[in-house]
Amino acid sequence: MAGNDDGGLENHFIDLANALVRNNEVHVIAHARYAERFSNEVNFHPLDLSRSRKNPLTLYRLLNMIKAIRPDVVHAHANKAAAMVTSLRRWISAPCVATIHSLKRNTGMFEHFDHLIAVSKGVARGIRNQSVTVIYNGRNRCSEIIQRSTDVAMEARTITCIGRLVHVKGIDVLLKAFSKIDNQRVQLQIVGEGDARHHLESLADELGLGERVSFLGNREDIESLLAETDLVVIASRREGFPLVLVEALLCHRPVVSTRVPGAAEILPQEVLADIENPDSLADRLSWSLADAQRLEKTFVPVFKFAEAALTHDHQVSATETVLQDVARRGKLCAS
Repeated sequence: MAGNDDGGLENHFIDLANALVRNNEVHVIAHARYAERFSNEVNFHPLDLSRSRKNPLTLYRLLNMIKAIRPDVVHAHANKAAAMVTSLRRWISAPCVATIHSLKRNTGMFEHFDHLIAVSKGVARGIRNQSVTVIYNGRNRCSEIIQRSTDVAMEARTITCIGRLVHVKGIDVLLKAFSKIDNQRVQLQIVGEGDARHHLESLADELGLGERVSFLGNREDIESLLAETDLVVIASRREGFPLVLVEALLCHRPVVSTRVPGAAEILPQEVLADIENPDSLADRLSWSLADAQRLEKTFVPVFKFAEAALTHDHQVSATETVLQDVARRGKLCAS
């Protein structure tokens, strides 16, 4: 893993390595700042890959680490790590797999991998590699699913948005959409931090949203927040597969989302809004809030799908199958 942030990619990578070690010998090459987040059974090799993907010294160190480990298969996560492995491909004897986490303009670094894993069908489309498996992101099931009232006359309704406060998450579009909802009993809570927080708080004031919007910052009690909300909203301009979508569905919370990959493949059309379109998003939010019983019935099959296909165990099992199969084929070719 070449990143040094604390987003969905990093959490995905860490959770996956800690799970795969149950049945496999797992070596991780990543920034030293992540060392304590891995299981003691994971063989951790610290290497700062945050410099340029073309840095000769970094590439030299990465290659030497891979050669010393002598892996059966190399698994690179996201564009930067994939680009670095691609540049070293001729000197790596093991087969190589890459996971592509989000839509990028340049996907050339994925063309020559032995196999690809894409986190959604939308991400998989357009990649020039015929060997692709789609494996949706998974999360642990909610410890307790709390049933919410479907009484539309209840005193207040809560909409929750969870994500980094950055341009790509479309929180500004959400605020504009929320300003079009006249019902003063509806509250919006925004969970997360990011460089755009000051701008978004100012925008909320300009739109006259006042106390109807709360910026809660980063929270550790996401499951509790989901249990207390009526509706989750994703307003992203671009996504690979939003983890908050999985978390919400596994807690049996309905979701309104823009038509980003993952959400567009799983959610009913009634709750999908056009990207970067406040009017469309406001319309879908209003539709969802208008009839709670109708919304609940709409989501019954979606919740069942989530329980079957969006769990962490399912993601790990599917990924393990791909990696072991590629490693097996690599050994056959070598012999």
